[in-house]
Amino acid sequence: MADPIKLVASTIDNVRLESLAGKLQIVDPPAMVRLEPDSTTGDPKPGTEARIADAAWMLGRQWQIGELIGEDAGSVVSVRVRSAALPVTAWAPLDDATVEAPEGATWRPWRAGAVLEELVQDVPALAFERGLRQRAEAGRQLADLLEDAGADDVFEALLARHPLTLDPEPDAPEAKLDPQAPRLLSLLAGRVADGVSIAEELVGLAPAEPDWLADADDPGAVRLVLQEWLAWLFGAPDSGGAWSTERLEYRFALRFGDGRQAVVARGTQFGSAEVRWSDLEWVPDAVVESPEGAPDGTPIESSATMLATPLRYPGMPADRYWQLEDGAVDLGAIEAQPHDLARLALAEFAMSSGDDWLVVPVDALLGALNRIAGVELTDDFGETVEIGELDDPRFTMFKVAAAGRGALPGVLLPPTAAGTVTGAPHEEVLFLRDEQANMAWAIEQTVQGRSGDPRERSAELQPAPDPWPDGLDPEERVYRLQSQVPANWIPLVPVASLPGQVSLRKGAMLRDGEPLLTAGVTLRPTPLTFPGEEIPREGVRVRAVPVLARRADGSYARWASYRVRTGRGEAKSRLAWDSALAITEMRQA
Repeated sequence: MADPIKLVASTIDNVRLESLAGKLQIVDPPAMVRLEPDSTTGDPKPGTEARIADAAWMLGRQWQIGELIGEDAGSVVSVRVRSAALPVTAWAPLDDATVEAPEGATWRPWRAGAVLEELVQDVPALAFERGLRQRAEAGRQLADLLEDAGADDVFEALLARHPLTLDPEPDAPEAKLDPQAPRLLSLLAGRVADGVSIAEELVGLAPAEPDWLADADDPGAVRLVLQEWLAWLFGAPDSGGAWSTERLEYRFALRFGDGRQAVVARGTQFGSAEVRWSDLEWVPDAVVESPEGAPDGTPIESSATMLATPLRYPGMPADRYWQLEDGAVDLGAIEAQPHDLARLALAEFAMSSGDDWLVVPVDALLGALNRIAGVELTDDFGETVEIGELDDPRFTMFKVAAAGRGALPGVLLPPTAAGTVTGAPHEEVLFLRDEQANMAWAIEQTVQGRSGDPRERSAELQPAPDPWPDGLDPEERVYRLQSQVPANWIPLVPVASLPGQVSLRKGAMLRDGEPLLTAGVTLRPTPLTFPGEEIPREGVRVRAVPVLARRADGSYARWASYRVRTGRGEAKSRLAWDSALAITEMRQA
């Protein structure tokens, strides 16, 4: 047993600690001992009561903060919320003529279970290409569907009728940049049919049917398989059309509800991956007739009763006397001047009115305009009070606004996908300005090769420098009409579309007297004119990517869409005209 230790007496809060020598022994290993001070009277109750001797001061404080004029009431126990949702019933792609007047657009019925991205962002021309890999994947998908339907004989006939072949290799040097094509052909030839060739035959004969369909054991089952396969290959027939290459954005409109209570919202200047409520704009005066086959737009009403939950946030003042607040948030350290009304209002709410708020979660319908019809509060005395709607035009948080016309009542939730998966880009185009040449460029960085895989156009052979004429003195100068530019640089020439308005129109550089055409799908439309404001000084990057998402019923949706991002600044093409150069300058050029 260890020797007893003696504790030195000390004074703490005017409480005398007697010497405990000889009365307390500590064993080895040491044990924890809690020392508690004792009051002078032996009763700790008065110290814990925190009494205030000046009652008048307490009354003055109550009068100062308004407690004396308070109204005794019960505490809220339950909350009943009544809500109504206007489901989406139709959508329409917009163009320059209908973007300001969506009523004149071609409206399409909303397909049940669809997600907004697969309808709006779909660009069928990107997905339906003649790459070897895509043709083989389409043929393999059809073979799997026919095998599941018990029509293996049809697949064997299609394999002989539409064999997978590869176009002859062109003489262009860029053909050497895709060596994967002949390797894929040697692996897949004779095993997979050409899905693109089959689709072209079916589309070309429609509404007639190919002769090989009549030889099937069950032509009806094969017809259903072909319909499902064409929808998988081309996408839904009601998708696409919202992409504007001239504006480098998607433009579309949605209609919620039906009849007089229908609401129209449009989305413009949208090129990102997700459609958010903030991308939409309310069109108050739009009246759209219901397209044929549109779903019912009757409001879906619901009611929910839940327990009242007080609002809680970090640093909130505690409602119990001996409870300490979160020290990580110091609301008292807010620095505000008399004119900082926002900070003062925040501090007032956090310090004085925070415990007056309740949190009432309400389940909203995705793909609908959700509105609160009424809120009823029931206190612990059994009294029920109905709260009216906050009709303040200045409070527009989380509301879809209209141009100078206030905001749309309610919360709009677009019918978007929960998440999407994207693959390697099919194409990538960089739009840049070149102030030195007084024009802009569309640079094709990535395009699809013969194999279907993306290839980099920057790996193509660069134009050779102009040869120095024979028999000239190196000190002499030669006249060069125009310098050469890589083939993947597509010129955007400034043109006057309207008086005082400059636009950028797609052109073509000449090489050996022939125009250098685009290799991708994005810049294929001709003529193609971009408004000058669509290509800023920092440039624009456009990527075409395959997208996969899952609908609410668990089925998959696939499409190809564009992603628009900010560019990398201005370009320097080194394009020049009417130059007198020496041999050293020509070698540097």
